[in-house]
Amino acid sequence: MDSMTELVVARQFSAPKTAVWAAFVEPEIIAQWWGPHGWNVPEDSVVLEPKIGGRHELHMVQDANPESVVPLKAVFTTFDEYECLASADGPHEMTLDLVIETRIEFKEFAGQTMLTLTQSPLPHDVIETSTKAWNSAFAKLETLLAEFF
Repeated sequence: MDSMTELVVARQFSAPKTAVWAAFVEPEIIAQWWGPHGWNVPEDSVVLEPKIGGRHELHMVQDANPESVVPLKAVFTTFDEYECLASADGPHEMTLDLVIETRIEFKEFAGQTMLTLTQSPLPHDVIETSTKAWNSAFAKLETLLAEFF
């Protein structure tokens, strides 16, 4: 499809790979940072089955309007501990009836972790908003990690 593209967001965290990995696989940590500023994730909405075929689900709730809820209902397609997570979400209304693949790779060097997130297929017109949302969420994660590292 010509109207589709790939989103890539890379971010370096001043924390070891094991800590950054935990932020993606521990429900109580996910609930503290997932989603852009102005959104929260109730911990009881997080379902994480850490295996290929396992569920990765949560609800992002808008702080200003708690009735505005964005669900994630993905299934893990890759679960390579401390190295790579990948999931498929959709097709449903929130994914524009697409199956969105999200891949997150973790690389460590000198106690720092480089995270690379790739999502596709995405329509060109959502790339800017999606990039801002992920960068906002990663800023929340960076603040959380800074409390410990």
